[in-house]
Amino acid sequence: MPDGVAAFEPALNVLEAELDLIASGLDKRFVDAGHSLAHAYDIVEKLIASLERVTNALDRDAADHAIATMRGNADRLARLPVVQADRQRSLDIIQQATSTVQEEVFRVDRTLDFLQICGRNIKVAAAGAQGYSDFADAMISKLDVSEREMHQISKEVAQLAATVPCVVEVNRVLASECTRLCPHVPDKLAGDAIGLQNNQVDTADRADRIATVARDIRAKLSASHGAMQIGDITRQRLEHAAQACRIVGTALADPKIASDPVASAALLGKVMSLLAAQVADATQDLQEQSGVLATSFQSIGTQLSAMLTLSGEGAAERGSDAAFLEVLEQSVAEVDSVTARLRDADIRSTRLGAEASVTVERLGQRLTTIYRVTHDVQIMAWNTDLRSFRMGRAGDGLARIAAEIRGLVKTLESVSGSVAAAFEQLNAAADAISSEPESETSKDSTLEAALDVIRAGAQLTREGMLGLDQNAVMIRDLVTEMIGAVECEAVFSNPLLDIVTRFEGLATSCMQDDVVLTEQASRVFEDIRRTYTMSNERQVHSRIVPCPRGQGDPTELTTTDVVDCDGLF
Repeated sequence: MPDGVAAFEPALNVLEAELDLIASGLDKRFVDAGHSLAHAYDIVEKLIASLERVTNALDRDAADHAIATMRGNADRLARLPVVQADRQRSLDIIQQATSTVQEEVFRVDRTLDFLQICGRNIKVAAAGAQGYSDFADAMISKLDVSEREMHQISKEVAQLAATVPCVVEVNRVLASECTRLCPHVPDKLAGDAIGLQNNQVDTADRADRIATVARDIRAKLSASHGAMQIGDITRQRLEHAAQACRIVGTALADPKIASDPVASAALLGKVMSLLAAQVADATQDLQEQSGVLATSFQSIGTQLSAMLTLSGEGAAERGSDAAFLEVLEQSVAEVDSVTARLRDADIRSTRLGAEASVTVERLGQRLTTIYRVTHDVQIMAWNTDLRSFRMGRAGDGLARIAAEIRGLVKTLESVSGSVAAAFEQLNAAADAISSEPESETSKDSTLEAALDVIRAGAQLTREGMLGLDQNAVMIRDLVTEMIGAVECEAVFSNPLLDIVTRFEGLATSCMQDDVVLTEQASRVFEDIRRTYTMSNERQVHSRIVPCPRGQGDPTELTTTDVVDCDGLF
């Protein structure tokens, strides 16, 4: 190396070492930042998945059905006082009708007993007259049938009457329960249903807004991945500059070049100008891309703060979820208790109504028999009159007995009519209380089933929102690390600009404007050109070192080089 050029060798070695050191530090910092970015991206992906689970926590149809069930039960409970009053009126009618039937049956029994006596009196009054004994026996036989029918009616009515007080007591207890719970419990249940619906809408809306922020953060992190390659690009360019220092140092030690001090100085000056331009261009790109990254990461930090604010808005609601469910479960328990009693009352009333309907149907058939017997006895009374008329004054006793029979038959007809009217009342009341129960619900429409759906949704919501704040803080810490990594003005940009100044100083000291580069010097620049992998490097090189005649512009591969470069990180 010529003595004049040799004086710059220590400075050149120092610059080479500094470039290698900065490249190494830059590479480590951006690789670490890249790992942080990848970690943050993974966390955001999981966060979005959790938030989407919250959005879908309650199947819309299932949630609507659960709320409708709650409101339906509230409405049924609110109508319960009216239902109970109607049922009580039907029970009162049944009690009154059965009591009436029992009283009238007793009167029928007495009437039939009197008719039995009249039948025996006919035999006595006829004094063995032909035909009267058989006539009286037939009459007594028919009255026996009527008595048996009335005894059966009395028995069945008594059985029906015995079941009514039990149902009345159940209804009374249920009515008392209604007085205690209505209207505030059904109103509260309906209010809870509306509150639940609003809570679901608010939670889903908040999760969706947070998810929207998280998706935007994910998009920015994805975009930052490409910009993060500036670290690797700059590292390579600095390494190429350091390699150029070694290439020129080796060339200047070559006797063919070292033999001409002026040409050696010109070569060194030109290489220093080239390296100053290369490092300056690399530093500018680093500053621009680092600024873009820092701005993007700062924007992400702002969005994370907004996300935490949204999460904080729902923290009180999430904290009260357990209390909300507890209150809801209490309301459901109270309503379930009443609906269980209502169900029992419905079952008993329905059973009573069915029994009453069957009893009335059977009694109606028996009453028809009594009507027929009564008609037959009426005919017997008229026959007795006719027979006594033929006997003249001897038949006066039979005539009086016939008159008595007709009077008793009228009484029997009146009583039978009263019993028939009571049967009609019984039948109407039985139909009323044996209609479809008010508490009848399908299995999936019960409050417990609705509560199961609500619990499941709340559990999914808690699980989905559980790690939100923790994940957001983790992402924020990673973003803070990445901001520190890419804000490298003091650590990298300033030292690189200092190196540019020193390269420019060396170039100024060695530059020989009127000296034409030798063929050996041109080969040195070609060796340097072959180290490039970046289009920007070739562009800067062509600007500082004109392309030799006959060679194509190496910058034509710019687009391909950029694409290749993008895959390096």
